[in-house]
Parts: sequence; structure tokens; C-alpha cells
Amino acid sequence: MRARVILVQRMLEGERCMLHELRALAEAAGYEIAGELTQKRPPDSRYNIGRGKVEELKELVSKTGASKVIFFNLLKPNQVYHLRKELGVEVIDRYELILEIFAKRAGSKEAKLQIELARLKRELSFAREYINLQKRGELHGFMGGGRYAVDAYYEHVVSRISRIEESLKALRKAKSMRWLRRHEAGLFSIALTGYTGAGKTTLFNRLTAWQGYIDGKPFATLSTKTKLVNMLGMPVLVSDTIGFIDSLPEQLFDAFYTTLGEISYADLVLFLVDASEPPSEVERKVIAGMAILSSLGVQPSRVLIAANKVDSAQPPILEVNLQRLETLGLLGVVPISARTGYNLDALQQRILESLPGRVRKQVKIPSTLFEDAMREIGSKCRVLNVTFDGSWVDISFEGKEEAVERILRKFGTASEYANDPSLRGVSPSAAMA
Repeated sequence: MRARVILVQRMLEGERCMLHELRALAEAAGYEIAGELTQKRPPDSRYNIGRGKVEELKELVSKTGASKVIFFNLLKPNQVYHLRKELGVEVIDRYELILEIFAKRAGSKEAKLQIELARLKRELSFAREYINLQKRGELHGFMGGGRYAVDAYYEHVVSRISRIEESLKALRKAKSMRWLRRHEAGLFSIALTGYTGAGKTTLFNRLTAWQGYIDGKPFATLSTKTKLVNMLGMPVLVSDTIGFIDSLPEQLFDAFYTTLGEISYADLVLFLVDASEPPSEVERKVIAGMAILSSLGVQPSRVLIAANKVDSAQPPILEVNLQRLETLGLLGVVPISARTGYNLDALQQRILESLPGRVRKQVKIPSTLFEDAMREIGSKCRVLNVTFDGSWVDISFEGKEEAVERILRKFGTASEYANDPSLRGVSPSAAMA
């Protein structure tokens, strides 16, 4: 049986109600929504919401039998303490709710460590506040254990945080080395990103023939997955990354540095947008996503938008969304349906055209080297044309500048023989001797 919860949001005048997003998060965490409550007012230092609203919330808890209250607003430790004392049930905020979802879905060692780090840093701030409350006489003991328990717990958390940060530092170093090797290999990299629930994993599965987990709920993907894909003849690395969310708490952002770092290193960022949503929602989510990309140092010139779910969008809404997305000044917008495969060829073509540092070259080699050359070129670049001229072969290809230059250096001697008039009529084997 699912635990019943009540959702609460306090808003300032003119602020948008976000309970629909909190509802989706709570359902993703496995809760049953028993009730919702909103209030417009500045934050109360003791309860976040007003005293009168606390009484209303208390009645709602009693009436619905809810065992937990979840605030959209981030709560201070003293507010959590006073709310729990008044309501008699557990009280958490959106930060802790997201951590619950992450904990349930984390698969890799890195993701688990990142989640534990974020949770412990949160608990550390609470422990500090509990110490302050205790000193002021507002909190008698710490979970029944007194001052010694507070100090011992605080020291334990600090020690554990230090060990996790060391482990993550080693993982980040290893990942940075992998990013460096990818760069040196001369393969283009593409990162799929966007607001959570936009369909990134569905598109990733389509492009890579992978069977990544999809359930339509927020944060189905926590750990980055990268696959080598032949995209219209061009070998590229495609990565599925964690989804964005509006007002992502800074501590969570820091904790998932290595996951988000994949986006920073990508040659091209493919930003997925759910084009079936109302224009106001699309605008909000794009602004939130672009703010995160900007904080990662991603320039708009590296961002291509894929307007997803056009198969389920109402035509008037889709038209407005596409028009607004086109005004963002990014690399452009491609309408697609990752679910049905609609327009994916056009998307892949647009991706290849948008790759930075893409160069085209031609190499002339003896036909005896044809198989070796094609194997080498095909593993890093896209072959455009092959022309046989007697014992010689012309190969036109395109790719990342580093890879192209490496291929030209490797087969450059053969090209020199092909273009040297003094060697005309000499057999390829003699020319290469």
C-alpha cells in the first residue's frame, strides 16, 4: 500500500503554482496524493507557511490519514522541526523528495555516491541547526540522545562526506581521462539533454538500438550512458544524460557534476523539448534548461533543439511552440517524434551539418591500401565518395579535424607517390617500396 501524502506550496504574489510538477515527482517516488494546499504570502520564519495555514494543514492531515507532508518550497531545519512538532507526521521538501527518487533509481557506483553525498550535506546543515536549537533551549536532546549524540553524529557525517568526495574525485579523474581519450580519438560527441520527461531516453534508444529504462516518470535516467552510433555514415558518440528540473537545488547540481560534465565536453548538445505541452510550460522548461547549460559553459552556438512528441501535440499548440523555439537564436529546431521515429533522418542530417570543426578532405592511395584505408577512415570519419583510377583510388571523406589530419598523415606518403610525375607508370607496390 502506497503512503499517502499532502503537497504544499507557499507562493509570493505573482509566482507560478508548481504543484503539478511536485505531484509528478511524488508519484514517481511511489506516493499517493491525499491532498494539496497552497498559500500566497512571504515566508514565515517558523513554519514557512502562516500559523493559520498550519492549523488548516493539521486538519487535512487528520482528515486524510496522510503520513507525510511534502513542501515544494525548500525548508530550513528549524521549520522542519516546528512543522513536524505541530503536525505529528514527517515533513520533507522537494529537495528530499528528489533525493528519494534518485536513491530508488541509482544504478552506478558513481550515482549512488553522488546521491549519498547530497543527502549527507543536507543532513549536515540540519545537524548544525539542531545544535543551534539545542543551545537556545528549543530542542531538548537530539533524537533523544542529547548533546553527545549531536557531536558524534556531526563528526560521523563530516568524515563520511570527506571519504565520498575522495572517491568521487578519483572517479572524476578517471572520467576526465576517458573524455580526453575520446577527444584524442577524433570522434564527435553528442549529448542528449533537456527537461526531465522530454523523451531523451526514448530518442537515445532509437538512435543507438539500446534498451534503456523508460517509464514516463521524472528522472528515469541518473547515470550517463554513451554509445557509438553510425549516424548517416558518420561514427559519433551519443550520450543520454540526467534530465533538468526547474530551480534545481545547488547542492544537487554540485553532486551531479560528473554526470552534467558530459554535456560540457560534448561537441553538440541536443536539447529535447516536449512540444505537446502548453507554450507557457515549454517556455519555462527551456529557460530552466538553458540556465543550467549556461552555468556549465555551454554556448548557444552548440545547442540544437529537437521538438519532440509532435505526434501527440495539438496543431495550434505545436505551431506556437515551434515559432517560439525558432526565436531563441540557437542552431535551429527540428520537429520529431522519438516514439514513432518521425523525422529522425532529418534530425540526424541536421546534427551532422551542425557539428563544429567538421572538415572534408580527399586522399589518393594505391588500390593495395584500399581496405586498410577504408577501415581506418570508416572508424573515425564519414566516407563521401570513392573513385578508382587504374591502380589508384581517390577517397573523399569528412570528420573531426583531429581525426582527418591523423588519417592524412598516415596515408600522406601514398598520396605523394600518386601525385609525383616521376613515378607515373610505376606499379603501386614499387612506388610504396
